[in-house]
Amino acid sequence: MPRLHSATAILLGLVLGAAAGAWLAPTCPWVSEVAGLLAGQIFLHLLLAVVLPLAASALVLGVAEVRPGSLAGVAGRALGFTLGLTTLAVTLGITAVTLFQPGVGVDRAALPAGGSVSPVTTAPVDALVAMIPSNVVTAAASGDLLGVLLVALLLGLALRVSKGPAVESFQAALQGFFEVCATAVRLVMVLAPVGVAGLICTLVARTGLAGLLPLARLVAVAVGAMAVQALVVYPLCLLLFRRRSPLAFFRAIEPALTLAFSTASSAATLPTTLRVAEENLRLPRDLSRFVLTVGASANQNGTALWEGVAVLFLAQLYGVSLSFGQQAVVVGIAILAGVGTAGVPGASLPVIAAVAGSLGIPPESVGVLVGVDRFLDMCRTTLNVMGDLVIAAVVAPEGRD
Repeated sequence: MPRLHSATAILLGLVLGAAAGAWLAPTCPWVSEVAGLLAGQIFLHLLLAVVLPLAASALVLGVAEVRPGSLAGVAGRALGFTLGLTTLAVTLGITAVTLFQPGVGVDRAALPAGGSVSPVTTAPVDALVAMIPSNVVTAAASGDLLGVLLVALLLGLALRVSKGPAVESFQAALQGFFEVCATAVRLVMVLAPVGVAGLICTLVARTGLAGLLPLARLVAVAVGAMAVQALVVYPLCLLLFRRRSPLAFFRAIEPALTLAFSTASSAATLPTTLRVAEENLRLPRDLSRFVLTVGASANQNGTALWEGVAVLFLAQLYGVSLSFGQQAVVVGIAILAGVGTAGVPGASLPVIAAVAGSLGIPPESVGVLVGVDRFLDMCRTTLNVMGDLVIAAVVAPEGRD
């Protein structure tokens, strides 16, 4: 396969974009907005437009090509690690917020106030059913990556048990479709350094360097919890279950982590994640495709951690005391949301608003988080992608050395 894109070029774009945003904000703010629109958003939209068909075709092929008898074991182990690591991530985040209380001691008169709050009545069973689309075209049009992947999983299973020349022709055509999509992604990735510079330029120009102290404390708490997950929990998984050097592993996946941090989109990073797994980690193609395409939507440790942190932070801001049982409910919803939240920038804010409303906190309170959400989105997306690759390395047998 072609060589991976240059992580150095993307990092350079990130640094130059941040410097340009800080310089243009006081003098020519419209320039930074135009840069973000033309360079950043167009790049991101082009990448996301190709990712969904790429992910769906990769999953169908991954399920169809996986060695007989190994799919159930891989899926079961991947699910177990996903639930375990996500639960641990949310628990870490909520524990950190409880210990350091970043939202305590704030003047509530300046906070956004909404009207009457209606509890969320959607039962967990209804939420699970809602994840399964009744129309895959509608799911694709709305960007419901999880729904599309569930249908792709079903098609992959059907492709495994179907026989005949027509089925073989379909699989060959699907392989060609996947390769065309992968080539399209590589063409778009030529624009990555410029696109990342535009995204970061707009981000810095809008938020500036100043911020409220509670938000600074929130960032410190959230990033600290994510760091524990990334630097303690994941290395322990690699050492205990794979006996693999964490340092060598993180060096190998650096291109995927760099793009994840820059774009704040695990879906947009998926093509790079797949190539890193196959080329750098030397994992078998069929199993890595299966684990990583599902993981891009269903294994979002960072997103689940952030949603738990954000809800408890807003509860502290508004003086809403949550019982242990209510905090346990927040953990459960965050785990479920980590599976169902779209892997695109800003997708967690509506989930946080819904959970906050169910606890008596005005849903409008998420407006407090907007200023820091993008940076934390970059951090949690990096953790999401890292977690996907850790699980792939743990559950998939070693490939080429």
